[in-house]
Amino acid sequence: MRVSICLLPILFLLSPLIAFGDSQILRLLIWEGHAPKQHISDFEKQIESRYGRKVKLKITYVTGSDDFYDSVRSKNVDMIMMTHHHFKDERYNYIHNKLLLPLELRNIPNFKNVIPSLQKAEHLYSDEKIYASPVSQGPYGLAYSTNALENEPKSWDILWDPRFKGKYVIGANEYIYNANITALALGYPRESISSYDKLNNKVFREKLKQLAVNAHSFWIGVDKADDLAGMALATSWGDSMEPLKNRGENWKMVEPAEGMPCWIDNYAITWALANKPFLKKVAEEYINKLLTVDYQVEHILRNMSLTPIITNIGYVLTLEEKKRIHIGVPNFFKNNRILQSTYSKRDRNGLKLLWNEAIKDISVKGKD
Repeated sequence: MRVSICLLPILFLLSPLIAFGDSQILRLLIWEGHAPKQHISDFEKQIESRYGRKVKLKITYVTGSDDFYDSVRSKNVDMIMMTHHHFKDERYNYIHNKLLLPLELRNIPNFKNVIPSLQKAEHLYSDEKIYASPVSQGPYGLAYSTNALENEPKSWDILWDPRFKGKYVIGANEYIYNANITALALGYPRESISSYDKLNNKVFREKLKQLAVNAHSFWIGVDKADDLAGMALATSWGDSMEPLKNRGENWKMVEPAEGMPCWIDNYAITWALANKPFLKKVAEEYINKLLTVDYQVEHILRNMSLTPIITNIGYVLTLEEKKRIHIGVPNFFKNNRILQSTYSKRDRNGLKLLWNEAIKDISVKGKD
């Protein structure tokens, strides 16, 4: 029996009773730690139960934000988890170049629970179409070990304190963030911490080099417990806080007086699914699952020590958790977080040049 081609997408989407053959693959390129095995398994079972069709999620991790473009362009990935300031980066122009597909929010009903201001974030939209959904947020933060420090640090400048030479770790590839915190430690205003023209001077270059040279070692991609173990200080996304606690090392993120650079990670669907309506719908349902209270609280907050992106979680949080993510603190984000902007090619290349000069002759894979 022949079936009209135009009816196939409808049958795939609407008939859970149809028997399907081998499972299809949904390829995700994301940051490490964001796809716990049980979460993936539960979702795969959910899709099979709902549609009578097996879909397997293939997870690949990136080590830096520059790793996405080639995979997206060559259609080697179906979904990406990318930081907000890369979507309209002039080097890539993901949306303008039609490398991403608009989302159908009817398949992502939990989007209504996203922080209202982030639902309208400029980086998500083009021509009144939405191309991504926020899924988590957090700082490139200053963390310290309570085993090593009696008092909580108050400033980024502690990383340049001679007492902690060789006792801290930082991100190897985070050249923008490392430039940002160095500028903050030097007293630069927030609007200048990513300007190559403002930072390209002898004092700044020496300060940045000292940050690199005096580091014990460097983490790559995502900070892990092994990277921070035994150290006194670190820059961190927050991923390693809970695993360190399980090892008997109590680490905390602090709030430097200068503020902390921060990021918002977002899921988007690539043009590889342009002619695969069933898999695109599955991808949107996966985004919806990432916006559930269970995932946002149990994994984003409690397992990864990051900040949830949805608002309907207060009823499940402890008082300590509410305090940790500053629920109820007026203007906290505005006063304490510095959201990364979309960089010009000159600023990005310039900051990378300054960082490469700082780490010259240093192994970013680790130091003795």
